[in-house]
Amino acid sequence: MTSTAPFIDAVTPVGWALLCGSLAAGVGTLALIWYLDRHRGAPGAAWFMATLGAQALWIFAYTGGLVVEAPFWRASAEAAMWVGIAWLGPLFLAFALAYTGRNSLVRSWGFPLVFAPAAVTAALAATHPFHSLLWQNFRPAAVFGLATVQYTLQPWGYVAAVVSLGTAGVGVLLLVETVVSYGPLYRNEAIAVALSTVAPAGAFVVWLSGVGPWPSLNLAAVLFLPHVLLDAYAFVGTHMFDTNPTTQRAAERSALRDLDDPLLVVDPEERVVNMNTQARELFAAAEIGLPFPVAPLVGTDLGTLRNGGEFVPGGRDEVYAVSTTQLTDPTGSEVGELFVFYDITTVRRQKQRLSVLNRILRHNLRNRLNVAQGRAELIESETTDPSIRTHTAAIRQANEKLLSIGERIRDFQNVMDRGRTISTVDPVALAERVATSVNEAYPDARIDLETDIDERQLNTDREIVGLVLRNLLDNAIVHSSQAAPAVELHVTDPIDQRVVYEIRDRNDRIPNMEIDTLDADEESALHHGQGIGLWIVTWCLEYVDGDIRFAYDDGNVVFVMLPRGEPASSSPD
Repeated sequence: MTSTAPFIDAVTPVGWALLCGSLAAGVGTLALIWYLDRHRGAPGAAWFMATLGAQALWIFAYTGGLVVEAPFWRASAEAAMWVGIAWLGPLFLAFALAYTGRNSLVRSWGFPLVFAPAAVTAALAATHPFHSLLWQNFRPAAVFGLATVQYTLQPWGYVAAVVSLGTAGVGVLLLVETVVSYGPLYRNEAIAVALSTVAPAGAFVVWLSGVGPWPSLNLAAVLFLPHVLLDAYAFVGTHMFDTNPTTQRAAERSALRDLDDPLLVVDPEERVVNMNTQARELFAAAEIGLPFPVAPLVGTDLGTLRNGGEFVPGGRDEVYAVSTTQLTDPTGSEVGELFVFYDITTVRRQKQRLSVLNRILRHNLRNRLNVAQGRAELIESETTDPSIRTHTAAIRQANEKLLSIGERIRDFQNVMDRGRTISTVDPVALAERVATSVNEAYPDARIDLETDIDERQLNTDREIVGLVLRNLLDNAIVHSSQAAPAVELHVTDPIDQRVVYEIRDRNDRIPNMEIDTLDADEESALHHGQGIGLWIVTWCLEYVDGDIRFAYDDGNVVFVMLPRGEPASSSPD
């Protein structure tokens, strides 16, 4: 065995510096692998560790070869270096795709083809003593006392180098494009990742081209040292594996990037990784850096925020409805949540005011009207003066109309307060029940019920539909100018999956203003209806997915169309 002492004595200080720098790069690469093992489950982490493994093989194989003079072992070290070179680029591309939320591409059937050149190169390197497909004219060419070599690289060697450089370059572009797209959270890391590849890639290209004063010296190994330091900054010193761009990409796909309402993007570790300007204003977070835990920011835990449905900022007289959306990557894995805060302060105040007004209308006003009604009847019974009796009759009629409106509102409110209850209803039996009830209230009226229906089954809310029919029949009778009003009620099912109630009267046409107001969904000072009945009908039909149409044929014709709905478990009427 040849003594190594003469070789060691021949190494110059520059040579020792190169050796130490290369070893430091290799040790640093192994330290990164050890550190990142705790993030193995994070998107892309396993691929990045594999990339670092290929990088370590490249560095240690080349560095070991610098101190080996025996031809076989020196060639074996060079072959091992080429295995690391060939695998590094494709593995880095796989990492970049997985890390930036494009894991579906990595899992596609065609992606393994990216690794084919690396696999072929590994096979050729392992069998290098038996062929010259990787290199020819392998010979020593010492530089700075180190055992560097020169050889003529064969076409496949260039293929392996170009594939590795190309895939690594695409990976870098993906990382830079993705992280820069999501604001300052990843900007410094993106710069570090981009710069980390410049030195070793440049040195490798120079060595591959055979230019420079030392064509046999591949400085890529030692220049992996700044690469490792920049990677340590990007992946250890900051948040690139604590948080990842897949959460941001999923939020962007939700089309809420430009939402005017406050918005928080929360990762699976319950940290806010992005927020819009409105959210920073709402939570007084202008100076807060991201990522930031949810609870200290909003003043409550994530479960309460998610399940409560509403949020009241501390020290502010405001109420927000909270909407949550799960964020998933292309594989369907959950990568976070999107929280949107809608200001419902005005709506809540209006609801409170309407509740007070409704109570006054249903109780206070009704009681006062009953008093006025009783006094009018008393005056009418104690006087024989025709003029006074005419006035008291007008008062009674006005009171009765107001009381009727109050009763309709009360009935509507009672139905709404109970909530929608779907059951299986016989549409004909329901019509008969409503017609009988209305006839009892208006004994002088006549309601003719006709049916032409194949399937007597309707899955709906019987109370809401009953209220619709009762209001329409009431309207037809009250607005009739006949002493004995006549109304026709038809039950048909001419349209597939629909039941149609048709109400016909002999009254004057319903003013267009009444119908147009319903279509406009609101009233104005110059464009309003005269009563509450049609509004109640419209509101009720919204609850049961029904529709209403108006026509005129020697009287008003109102069509109420109801979907049959899904079968219910309860029995029919």
